[in-house]
Amino acid sequence: MDDNKRTALEQRRQQLQLKIQAEAYIERHIKPARELFDDLHQHEVTFEIAGLVYTPEEYRSDIEQTIVQPMYNDYGFQPNHLQSSAIEQLLDTLFDQYPSVNSLRYVPNLAKYADYGNMPPKGSLRDGLQKTVQALDLQNQNVYVYYLQYALVLKVSLHDLCIHDHEDLFNTWHGEVVIFPDHSDWLIVFTLEEEWLGGQK
Repeated sequence: MDDNKRTALEQRRQQLQLKIQAEAYIERHIKPARELFDDLHQHEVTFEIAGLVYTPEEYRSDIEQTIVQPMYNDYGFQPNHLQSSAIEQLLDTLFDQYPSVNSLRYVPNLAKYADYGNMPPKGSLRDGLQKTVQALDLQNQNVYVYYLQYALVLKVSLHDLCIHDHEDLFNTWHGEVVIFPDHSDWLIVFTLEEEWLGGQK
């Protein structure tokens, strides 16, 4: 086999490997978000997709080809959601200001206002987000909601979120959630332990 054929085969092998990795990323971080959108629609929470963040550059072409398909486009995905550098910069600032005290997952050193993990199993009022918002004395405003495991940022009314603090929207299945404004003055976090944390600068 001459060098040209060997080089071409190696390039095809690398392209195939990259495509497999991109498909695995989509299966893990993009596809499950459709279930979250169904839950939001079911609870009549109005939202818009603000962006997909921290997307590996080498997967972007495959992700764009995926999200323009009808089954994704119907949920509101657009190719420009991959251009989210402003949101990423804001998140970087937040993560610097509120660093994690846990090396395996995002748990900043903030006050805890609710712990659903220690609640009785059924019939208990899930008002941890509302308690956190009241403790931080926040007014209703449009906020960003970042579901870390989906690499997805939504824009939603804080009031709508508070009245729909359901297990469908905030649970260990959907993972950690970060809620923040268009600046870095405050932060609210829902942890994998189903705790609501909050703080402000």
